[in-house]
Amino acid sequence: MSVSNGLANNPAHMRVLAQVKQDSPVLAQRTCLRCGKAWWPRSQRKPKRCPRCKNPYWDRPRQEKEPPTPKSYEALTKALQEKVYRELGIKVQEERQDQSLAKALAVLKEMKTAGLTWQDMSERVEREFRVRLEKEQLKALVR
Repeated sequence: MSVSNGLANNPAHMRVLAQVKQDSPVLAQRTCLRCGKAWWPRSQRKPKRCPRCKNPYWDRPRQEKEPPTPKSYEALTKALQEKVYRELGIKVQEERQDQSLAKALAVLKEMKTAGLTWQDMSERVEREFRVRLEKEQLKALVR
C-alpha cells in the first residue's frame, strides 16, 4: 500500500483535505488602529479585540480630544480665531498693544481734552496699561 493510498483512506486526513478548498477566501492581515499590532486572524469572523492591547475598538482610530471651551467671550473669540488660523495654515502673530510711556501720555492728554474725570482717567490707564495711578500722579503726567 502506498503512502497516498493510506492518506486517502484515513478519515481524519480526508476531513483536513476537504476543509482546504480551492475557492476558500483568503484571511487578511488585521492591524490594530490603537496600538499598531498586526496579526493574522484564525477565522473569517471579525476579531472581538486586539491580541496585544485587548481593546475591543481595535478597528476604529482614536478620536482627538478637543480642548475645553473657554468661558469668556474674548477667550472664545481668540480660541476660534486660533483654530481657524491653524486649519488654514496661517501663522498667528500676537498683537501687542503699544504700552509705552509716550502712548500713555497721549492717551492721558486725549482724555483731559475730552473732559473726563480723574477717576475715569485712572480706570482707563489701569485697564489699558495695567498700572494703578493716583490723582496726583495723573496730574503730574498730564502737565
